[in-house]
Amino acid sequence: MYKAVFHPALLAAAVVLAACSAPAVRTGTEVTRFHRDDIIAPQAVNLESADEADYGSLEYEAYKEVVAAELIRLGFEPVEGDEAALIGVVDVGQTLEMQAPKRSPFSIGIGGGSFGSSGGVGASTSTDLGGTTGGEVTTTQLEVRLVDRADNAVVWEGRAVRTAEPGSDNRPVATVQRLATALFQGFPGESGSTTTVP
Repeated sequence: MYKAVFHPALLAAAVVLAACSAPAVRTGTEVTRFHRDDIIAPQAVNLESADEADYGSLEYEAYKEVVAAELIRLGFEPVEGDEAALIGVVDVGQTLEMQAPKRSPFSIGIGGGSFGSSGGVGASTSTDLGGTTGGEVTTTQLEVRLVDRADNAVVWEGRAVRTAEPGSDNRPVATVQRLATALFQGFPGESGSTTTVP
């Protein structure tokens, strides 16, 4: 009868290779959208901040340009003043949280030794697989609402949220650009559903 024999060192090496070849977990952008109608005709739109304190700030103007570019791509025409029938309310928020270092849920040990008539010598090593070093975790959220000026009713609204792990690129404007691209992808989108965009 054939009997399989596994050498501990070879088994440990196989575990290491499997862990290294496993794809890294990627954090995507979660997008949720709601709308009143299936078709929202492109038209002139006034963009404004959800917080009046943001008006005139360089930060808000940068975010406004990002959203305006996406709307233009869809055929809308962002205009100044308050004469457009459609209002685009833009809101950007960010939260910071410190993440403690996390150990890998498992580790491997590789041991070996040789023995002679006068005694023995042994050695072993242990290696953690995975885990995190911890650090600052940043969550950025972009919300846009398209409001009918005539009756102040929301005709479309969407929210995009993305969490950046410690050490990842999290430049504010670049992050909002990524959020806006995901938010308006396939506009107006399926109402009431949440999707994840890589």
